[in-house]
Amino acid sequence: MQTALKLFIVASVTAIILVVAEKAESPTIITERTILRQNGYDFEFQTSDGVSRKEEAELITVGDHQGIGVKGSYSYIGPNGQQYIVTYTADDKGFQPQISISPASNK
Repeated sequence: MQTALKLFIVASVTAIILVVAEKAESPTIITERTILRQNGYDFEFQTSDGVSRKEEAELITVGDHQGIGVKGSYSYIGPNGQQYIVTYTADDKGFQPQISISPASNK
């Protein structure tokens, strides 16, 4: 019976620690900007956990069809500490990403 009680206490303390750690690590928005235009939009944001995104879009005409052309980038810090950066365009030629990786930071 004592072993079950000890196991329950250890499990309870572990659960509490995980909940507190999860709340402490919730990212916050550092910067955010959105601009809507008649022919498109721009937006960008950055969070406290190293995630960022920036995108611009404009109406485009291809033949008789109108659509939207988008270009932008996003980045994040991977579990290995490296920053992954994806730069892309998306238009009548499809989605065209380019990926680069920065070395782990020595923080």
